[in-house]
Amino acid sequence: MNSQPRILLIDNALDRKERINALKNRGYAVFPTLRMEEARSRCMRGGYDLIIVNANDQQDQAVQYCDDIRRNCPDQMVLMSSKSGSDREYAVSSDVPSLLKAVDSVLQGATKPADLASAA
Repeated sequence: MNSQPRILLIDNALDRKERINALKNRGYAVFPTLRMEEARSRCMRGGYDLIIVNANDQQDQAVQYCDDIRRNCPDQMVLMSSKSGSDREYAVSSDVPSLLKAVDSVLQGATKPADLASAA
């Protein structure tokens, strides 16, 4: 049985491989997808420990997607990464060190996504 935390990473940015590799090197099982539409069909309740949505190109669509997840599956952990920031409690920076810190914190149970905004 695989004990690695499972992360669905929705990211179509040119530098996405940097985030994918950094998460894998940290010991996470990463399942990348390019489009939110594709992720909707792959995302089953309880299928992933964490869903990360890179919002750099589609901020409004990413916020809506994350809000839908939070409303429909309140126990699902979700982070939205972006360069420009957001007022959502689940928003984190997309730079690799900040993203890794947020992911580690959320998956290790030290911080709930709502606490990340106050830590930023």
